[in-house]
Amino acid sequence: MTAVNEVRRWWVGWLQGIRGEAALVLLSRLANAGAGLVFVLLTARHLGPRGRGEIAVAFTIAWATTNVSDLGTSTSGRINLLRPNSEITARDVLSLTAVLIPLQAGITAVLVLLLSLTSLNLSLSFGVAVVALSVATMTFNSATSVMYGMRQYGDVLTVEATLALCQMVLITGLLWTNHLTTVSAVGAMAVGPALGAIWLVQISGAFRRNGTKWCRSSWRTLVLDGLSPMAGGISLFLALRMDRIVLAVVAGTQSLGLFTVALAVPETLRLLAKAAGQVIADRGRSGIDTVAVARRRMRLFVAGHGLILAAGAVAGWLLMPVVLGEGFTGARDVLIVVTVAEAVLAVHLMYQALLVGFGRPKGIGPPQMVGAAVMVVIVLVMIPTWGLQGAAWASLLGYTALAGTSMVWTNRELRRLEA
Repeated sequence: MTAVNEVRRWWVGWLQGIRGEAALVLLSRLANAGAGLVFVLLTARHLGPRGRGEIAVAFTIAWATTNVSDLGTSTSGRINLLRPNSEITARDVLSLTAVLIPLQAGITAVLVLLLSLTSLNLSLSFGVAVVALSVATMTFNSATSVMYGMRQYGDVLTVEATLALCQMVLITGLLWTNHLTTVSAVGAMAVGPALGAIWLVQISGAFRRNGTKWCRSSWRTLVLDGLSPMAGGISLFLALRMDRIVLAVVAGTQSLGLFTVALAVPETLRLLAKAAGQVIADRGRSGIDTVAVARRRMRLFVAGHGLILAAGAVAGWLLMPVVLGEGFTGARDVLIVVTVAEAVLAVHLMYQALLVGFGRPKGIGPPQMVGAAVMVVIVLVMIPTWGLQGAAWASLLGYTALAGTSMVWTNRELRRLEA
């Protein structure tokens, strides 16, 4: 029994270290990305570039409205929960999220209506599915942030892996029974986050009868601390997703379908940057790692991530026509450009992780706002002129501006900390 206890003690200690925590977060994101990749492949092959483009519009709307409707409280909630001796509780964060759900649904409905008045012509059933997806996305994002704020990485992994499996079975079933349409696909992907949010809230114990009551004064703190992250989140959305809306409106959903397929490989590998960045931020915020240690790990990751992206681009170039069909051959023309852009974006994500871990909440938004402003101008100039190619090069130029701004701003904030 002594040997078993020693192994158990070693295992627990490893899970609480940087490698263990990073592995848990990475596995969670791998499960989510795996289900997403299967979803992309099945819908792209069955529905074609146009159908794939309409689904991309749905997910773009869902994340756009989430960044606005949660008022940045998912980020400020996680930061406050990580802070030692914080008065903010999980119940405070989740109860505020519940209050904000009608706002999320209303904003989504208005945005769908406005886009329907353009050349997109979105149907009513598609709009209802998008509203459901948006609400589910916001609630699941908030619940996940709470669990990460409590550093319960293993519980998130369990939920993410289970939901990923269920979603893949559901999408495969729709395809098998010949019921896979853009509406059913979006609706099916809304089921997973909705169930996941309920599951995570239950695990968190935030609403147990013997738990502490939520404090509305804490809502004010969460909202005030969330304003800068919200501005940063909206700005980052504009930097990462506005090109899709512009491309869909200007060039049609078929071009958007090709663009999103080209992004499938590098965006799937983005989960590595997000996982590493999150653990770096959480350990810094909790006082476990110093700035110097976090910087060293950031540099090592960026170098390794570049090599992984290069390998992914080669694999995507070779397999894309074989897996998806000749209709997606045009996506190969922009694959290399968007992969280089993704490597540049990883630099921004790492500097944002340092800012979350060691900076002030109010300092998170400004670099994203400046970088996004540059990105928006580039997108509005290049996409109407060069279409699909313009979208790819706009990503590279815009991400470069975003990464450069984050580097300058983060170093400025860290110098203040060390002074």
